[in-house]
Amino acid sequence: MKQRFLAFLLVCLFVIPCALGETVTAVEIPEPGSESDSLSADFESIDLPSVVGSADTEVVPDSGNKTITITFTGDVTLGSEEAYRNRATSFESHVKKYGDSYFLKNFLDLFENDDLTVINLEGVISDSASGENKKKEFRFRGAPELLNILKVSSVEACNLSNNHMQDYGDRGYKSTMEELEKADIAYFGYSNSYIFEKDGIRIAFYGLVSPKFNSLFPKCKEEIAQLKADGVNAVVFVFHAGTEYGKGRNYLQERFGKAAIDAGADLVIMHHPHVLQGMEIYNQRTICYSLGNFCFGGNSRVKKPDSLLTAVVQADLTFSALGEYIGQQLRIYPAHISGTYPQSNFQPVRVTGEEADEVIARIQIDTKYTLNPYSEKDGCAVQEYLSAE
Repeated sequence: MKQRFLAFLLVCLFVIPCALGETVTAVEIPEPGSESDSLSADFESIDLPSVVGSADTEVVPDSGNKTITITFTGDVTLGSEEAYRNRATSFESHVKKYGDSYFLKNFLDLFENDDLTVINLEGVISDSASGENKKKEFRFRGAPELLNILKVSSVEACNLSNNHMQDYGDRGYKSTMEELEKADIAYFGYSNSYIFEKDGIRIAFYGLVSPKFNSLFPKCKEEIAQLKADGVNAVVFVFHAGTEYGKGRNYLQERFGKAAIDAGADLVIMHHPHVLQGMEIYNQRTICYSLGNFCFGGNSRVKKPDSLLTAVVQADLTFSALGEYIGQQLRIYPAHISGTYPQSNFQPVRVTGEEADEVIARIQIDTKYTLNPYSEKDGCAVQEYLSAE
């Protein structure tokens, strides 16, 4: 019986493969540089998904991607006008009464848990009133110790390109830069750029005020091209432009924002109108036309109902494992610039419910696409992810 079984196995091994037409042949390995080798190289150059599966298979994101989270606020003025400094309602009086941590404490969780917080510092930092330009209607100045408000609130960078940075002439502007350097707070604007770096990702920041666009933007454009050639991974451009208290962006704001993206910017943030304005997606990059005021020490009263509304925008910029910029997603946090109205308490506060809806609706007025709404669960309005291409 055993011999018959072994004979049967031998028949299966030889007869069945022949019946199916299978043959065993040697595999030729192509020589380097051969046609087969070239075809293989071409195939390897094709971008394929990292995970391929059936329609009901979840595609796992590339774990090598890196995300940098940057938070942007509207105008911040540390200090008031000379004539109002000693009044009980002044910004300086609130510092003495409540301390440095009082002003931005409602946003400390956002600022501490991001990678970088950027404000528009709209006012001079100096101990001296020398050089005050009294021809201007409003001149804002704060003492250097007020920068501690930013330090204790996890604000790491400031845009200086705005219409109040020359309130005390070149001396005041120079003093502002010197005091920021002493406080170890980064700054950018006009001819100064700033490069933020984390986890091998480098992001360049530029800032311009509207009247300086024609004279300084060509130089910025050249620098951006060179920086990207040298390996900077993304560029953020901040503009101070627009019509004060205007309900919508103007032609110059659109021109500036689109020109910056055409020059290589990946995100554009704007200030100056003192009220919220709309957003635009251009070449898969976002332009925020005005974030309004934020913590504005220059005005002891909230001038108009619209100027009470503000928004903090948090942007996630995503990069591949190799550092290539691949996309962005924005979150809009609705807020008021003060917890009291019309008298300002200089303490921005996050809002919810109908007040949050009102903030998003104000931005929507000047936005041509439909914004995602405010979510109580998220505490913000999470916008769609925009891939770079």
